[in-house]
Amino acid sequence: MGFNVKDYNKEKSGLSGRTRTLIKDTAGDAVVEATILFPIMIMIFAALVLLSIYLPARAVLQRATQYAATAIATENSDTWLFFDEDSMAYYRKTERTQLNNVYVDLFSGSGNIEQKSDDIVIYIESRAISSKAGQLNIESYIANNIVYKEVVITATREFPMPVDLSFVGFPKSIEVTATSTTVVLNAEEFVRNIDMANDFAEFIIEKYNLRDISDTISSFGGRIASLLGW
Repeated sequence: MGFNVKDYNKEKSGLSGRTRTLIKDTAGDAVVEATILFPIMIMIFAALVLLSIYLPARAVLQRATQYAATAIATENSDTWLFFDEDSMAYYRKTERTQLNNVYVDLFSGSGNIEQKSDDIVIYIESRAISSKAGQLNIESYIANNIVYKEVVITATREFPMPVDLSFVGFPKSIEVTATSTTVVLNAEEFVRNIDMANDFAEFIIEKYNLRDISDTISSFGGRIASLLGW
């Protein structure tokens, strides 16, 4: 069978027509566009949700930690003020025996500030209207910086994501953290020396695991202070 130019031109013309028809056909364009845009829209929505959770929660935690740090620093400063976490108010000490004694601090350190800071931060945060889902962790300590010392309080709340978007790379939860510091005002050099001696003692106790011995000495020092009326 020989080559037929007429049949070839006819076949070529028909194939070109079907191709042009497919190009002009817009059926299914919406599905393709949605497939491309849907993940982007989900990511934008998730980012907005994260911002709506993160910004108010961090503002509340910042206020709560700053309130707690200021209250604890005031109590540990050379002032006549103390903070009652039950009533969430400042009161003035009326007797000298209520003031912190440097000799007692040598045995007892700065006191248990963890419970006080927890109570204050939890109370302040509970009065806010922001979301409180997830776990709240609070860390507090007094840092002795030789020239000055300060109360440092850090609060972290972990928020679970309302929608699981791990398939597009989003975490299942986010952490909102706020840290506040307040300088403790102690003018006397003797008080500063006692603070440094206490910090060094705490370092030795932790390094050589002498916590049981330290508790015994603290208990003995507390009994002596009670007998002396400190």
